[in-house]
Amino acid sequence: MSAPPTRVLAPNPSVFTGRGTNTYLLGGSSLVCIDPGPDDDQHLGAILDAARGRGGGITTILLTHSHPDHRPLALRLAEQTGATVHCFDPTAGQEHAHAMADGDALRIDDMELVAVHTPGHTRDHLCFFDPAARTLYSGDHILNGTTSVVHPGEGDMTDYLESLRRVQALQPLTILPGHGERVDNAGALIDEYIAHRLEREAQVLAAAQGRPAFTPMDLVPSLYAAYPIELYPLAAWTVQAHLDKLVRDGRIDRIDAGSESDPPRYRASGA
Repeated sequence: MSAPPTRVLAPNPSVFTGRGTNTYLLGGSSLVCIDPGPDDDQHLGAILDAARGRGGGITTILLTHSHPDHRPLALRLAEQTGATVHCFDPTAGQEHAHAMADGDALRIDDMELVAVHTPGHTRDHLCFFDPAARTLYSGDHILNGTTSVVHPGEGDMTDYLESLRRVQALQPLTILPGHGERVDNAGALIDEYIAHRLEREAQVLAAAQGRPAFTPMDLVPSLYAAYPIELYPLAAWTVQAHLDKLVRDGRIDRIDAGSESDPPRYRASGA
């Protein structure tokens, strides 16, 4: 049996990343690296040191998605180790990556990882599931200590809820997230994520009632009153993602598509 996964924390703390991006090494003599992280010399050295400490060589790099805190270091890590890169969208980087589709299985030594396409946070998002250990490497689909941001244009709230139910059906015992600590009550956290999204959707719909035309940010101060104001721009993205889902559901009208400089505007259906 291989040793438990090694987490290498990238030195990129921020409001978006928490303490930083989690890079995972797993396997035996042939190592898999999940999400190398940002292009950072210190982090590259830490990953290579951790691989040497495990007594193996990195042969495979897996990417959960293409955000700049998860993917960029894959190119240099692949060049240094000769590892192959695998992801949902090879065109989003320059690593000559191999495409992975939903259900594709990767077998290395005595380990199997199954790709689970989980669009929502981004269109190209993959989780990786170890069915033997019932461990889910969740990227930014599920985090610990915060919720995942769904950015309109990159993500989709309808897809996100469906993807949460997909990983719920896998019944993982453990989640190793892209940010935050290991989760050992995986089922309870996934249930909480789904309940939170449905509750937030109901709050968005209620806040929209009786208003004239409004933007997503108009709803944020009341919906996120307990949050620091510096998080309001992120909150507005998620509110917009909920509103766009409600538009598709026929419960909200989008009356102005907006532009790069002006946000879209909405109103309650029938108002």
